[in-house]
Amino acid sequence: MADTIDQITLAPIPARHWTELGRNAYTPEGLGETRTEWLVRARTTGGVEGLANARQRVSAEGGSVARLVADLREVFLGRSVDSLLEIADGHAVAAGSEVRRAFMTWGWMDTLAMDLMSRTRGESIATMLGGRRRDRIPAYESTTYFQDLLNPHRGLAEVVTHASRGFADGFRQFKIKVGRGGRAMTPADGLRRDIDVVLGIRDALGPDVELMVDANFGYDGQPENLAAFIRATSPARLTWLEEMVTASVEAYQTLRDLQATHCPETLLVAGEVDGNPPSGAFVDLIDQQLIDGYQPDIVRIGHLRWKQLESRLAERSILPIPHNFGNGRFGLIAGLALATSLDSWVTLEDERIRPSVYADDALTVINGAYWAPDGPGLGVEVNDDAYKRIGAPNEVVIRA
Repeated sequence: MADTIDQITLAPIPARHWTELGRNAYTPEGLGETRTEWLVRARTTGGVEGLANARQRVSAEGGSVARLVADLREVFLGRSVDSLLEIADGHAVAAGSEVRRAFMTWGWMDTLAMDLMSRTRGESIATMLGGRRRDRIPAYESTTYFQDLLNPHRGLAEVVTHASRGFADGFRQFKIKVGRGGRAMTPADGLRRDIDVVLGIRDALGPDVELMVDANFGYDGQPENLAAFIRATSPARLTWLEEMVTASVEAYQTLRDLQATHCPETLLVAGEVDGNPPSGAFVDLIDQQLIDGYQPDIVRIGHLRWKQLESRLAERSILPIPHNFGNGRFGLIAGLALATSLDSWVTLEDERIRPSVYADDALTVINGAYWAPDGPGLGVEVNDDAYKRIGAPNEVVIRA
C-alpha cells in the first residue's frame, strides 16, 4: 500500500539571531534579533515525517496562514509520496504538471517533497539529486550589518568587534554590509565609513580570511562613489562584490570595467531578489556573463529548481552561490543538503540562527565549514521536547 500523507502540522517558530543586527542599505531600522519560521511537518501513514519552512508563503503579498493551509491541503494532504516525485536518470523530478506548477510557485514545497520521498526510500537528498559531491561545506558569516549605527559612540570599533567575535566562533569567511551613503548617512560620509569598515575588518582578521561586501543596491545613483569604494578597498582583496547597484546590463558593464581595472580577482554576484530565476535583467546578466555568481534563495526556489538552474549557469561558467538569509535555522539545514549535491560550490550563507526545535546540535561550524549530515532526507529531526515548548502551543493541525 502506498505511503500517504495523512496529517500536516504548521507552527510559528521564533528564529533568533546570535545577536542584535543593525540596518542595511534599504532598511530604515535595525533588523533586531528575531524572525519567524513557519515549520511544516508532513506525516505519512507509514510514520515518515518531512519538514519545510513555509515562511515565504505567509509573508508574501496576499499571504496568510489560511492560504498556507489551503495550499498544503491541495498539494500534499491525502496524496501518496510517490505521486509527488519520480526518479528520472538518477534524479528526482516533479511527478506531473500539477505538482510541477505548485513547486515552481513555491520552492519550499519541493524541499518538503524531497524530504518525504528520500526518507521513505531511506536515502539522503544528495542521493536523490544525482549523488553526494562533498561532505565539508564552507560557510560565511552573514550578520555584519551596520552595527556602528546601533552603538554610535563606538562607531567603526563596534563593527570590527562584531566580526572578530564571529572569527572566534569559527568562521573564516565574512560578508560585510556596505552602502551607508543613502538612508544611513550622506553619500560622502557613508563612503568613508564603508571603506573604513572593510579595511578595519581586514586589518583585524588578517590576510587569510575571505571578505565579501553586499551593498543592497546602496550605490545606486552614486557612480563616482562606487568607483572610489572599489579603488580604496582593492587592497582588501575582496572575494566578491554583491548587489552594488540594481541589476541592468548598463550598470553591470560599468561595474565589470571597474572590477577588471582595480580588482580582477573579485567576483561580481547578484540575484537574491530574483524570485523566478532567471528572470528580467538577470537573464541578460547571465547570458552576457556580466556576473560571476548567481544567488537565488535556497528555500524560495527549492532543491529541484536549483539543480536545473545549475546546468544553465555552468554553460556560462557562472557559480551557484545560493542566498540564505531569512530562512531561519531550517535554511541552514536545507542549504547543507543542497550543497552536498551541486557539482560546483562556493560557500553557504549562514545568518547564525540559534538552535531551536531541531535536533541539530552537531551542526557546528569548525574552522570555517560544516560537516553535512548524511542521514535520510535532510538529515535532521525535530526535537520533541523543544517543539512542545516552542511550537506546539500555536500549531495548526490539518488531517485528511
